[in-house]
Amino acid sequence: MSKDREFEYKKVQIESYLKSAFQKKFQPNSRISVRKRQKFMDEVTRKVSKKFGKEVMCLIDFTKQGFVGLVSPARKTSTEKGKLVHSFTHPQVFYTSHCVDRFSQRTNSEENCMVLLDGYMSDALLSYGECEGNLTCPQGVFAYELENDRLIVKTFLNFELLSADQIKKFYGPGMISTFPKEFLTEEIDESDFIIGDEFTDLSKSSKY
Repeated sequence: MSKDREFEYKKVQIESYLKSAFQKKFQPNSRISVRKRQKFMDEVTRKVSKKFGKEVMCLIDFTKQGFVGLVSPARKTSTEKGKLVHSFTHPQVFYTSHCVDRFSQRTNSEENCMVLLDGYMSDALLSYGECEGNLTCPQGVFAYELENDRLIVKTFLNFELLSADQIKKFYGPGMISTFPKEFLTEEIDESDFIIGDEFTDLSKSSKY
């Protein structure tokens, strides 16, 4: 089966599953409360992820016209590095299966994993060129390599897994804007390290 036919076949499978799940849950023309809507969306998103893979993009909602959904299986390419998963929003970005698995584990995101992953990557791409082989975002660091004009993302380290040396390496003064807000403080006494300019000013004003 060709890649396009395989993609379309899986898309039809998921859409049929969603339609069936909705029909089993609700009667035609019945009024559906906001609580029931939210509960159904949470349940079906988890089930789609478990049945068809956490790389699937599955966005569902209720409108005046009824139940609607946007479904897209992940496009994959087999290589010597294993299967590469195409980004939904960044044309030249490909994630290894290992990266997707680690990202899912380290962010506790089983459903719509690719949606969140692409969101983090939007921030991370802004740091391209700052540290060769790595991209940083407020939540952590991606390791990547370039191959035939493709940016292959190999893994993800969330911020809590980074050592002090890695934090110093990846989040220098030029990248302070990418720091998670909870790691910043205006009180010098509460800081673990101080940005260079501030440290110089502090030294000048010191009595000792």
